[in-house]
Amino acid sequence: MRLGKSRIGGRDGLWGHVLVGLSACVLTVSIVGSIAYLSFRAYDRFAYRDRVRAVVSSLQNRTDDELDEVTRQLVKKPKLARYFFPEILKSIRNRSSERQHVAAIRVSQAFLTKNRIRTALFALTNDPRETVAGAAVESLAQVQPPERAADFLGRCLKAAPSATVVDEACLGLLRLGEVGQLEASKHLSTLSPDRRLWLVGFVIEHGGEHCGPWLRMLMTDGEERIRTAANEALSALAKVEPTTARANNRAVPADE
Repeated sequence: MRLGKSRIGGRDGLWGHVLVGLSACVLTVSIVGSIAYLSFRAYDRFAYRDRVRAVVSSLQNRTDDELDEVTRQLVKKPKLARYFFPEILKSIRNRSSERQHVAAIRVSQAFLTKNRIRTALFALTNDPRETVAGAAVESLAQVQPPERAADFLGRCLKAAPSATVVDEACLGLLRLGEVGQLEASKHLSTLSPDRRLWLVGFVIEHGGEHCGPWLRMLMTDGEERIRTAANEALSALAKVEPTTARANNRAVPADE
């Protein structure tokens, strides 16, 4: 009996060793396969990032329409945007060529929900290159909601580091309507009288439907010449509007 048990036990032990060996082989193959897959994925991600860097570095060679299309694609495709985000952020933070910087700022509008992008753009409003500073303000004007954009533009207007920044901040605030006007009213006193007088003409040229409210705001200015200019502009606007309305409402003869 003891010898029989030893024989059976030996057979069982042999099968046990075989099963352990097979399990080890399967496990080894699985591990090697996983390592190979992860290595391929890592290489694939690296290669993809490399292609993204190449695209970002070539933005300076794109037309405005092409840059707008890149921005639209990044908004539509969050997975693609995930690879572009760090490269765009790096591009607008680093002092690259002026054309490349402006192009990257334009594409950064796809990432305005990111605080790091907004912070980087606001820092660029002090850039000595006026095209770069102006592009940064233009992008900040697209921030949502409008109240947040108005806050950024108001801070730009208050700091007024350059004429271009003031121009773009005023234009952005004008386009924001009532929200922008309310923010502008807090900071107009920080502008020089000559700048506020310039603003009267700027509002007439770019204000559109917001001309009236902005001119009435400027009519409360502390400088008489600014109040006078705003009043005259508003009077001229009041005369033009009825004439335009009559022209639009003029009866069109029926076709024969």
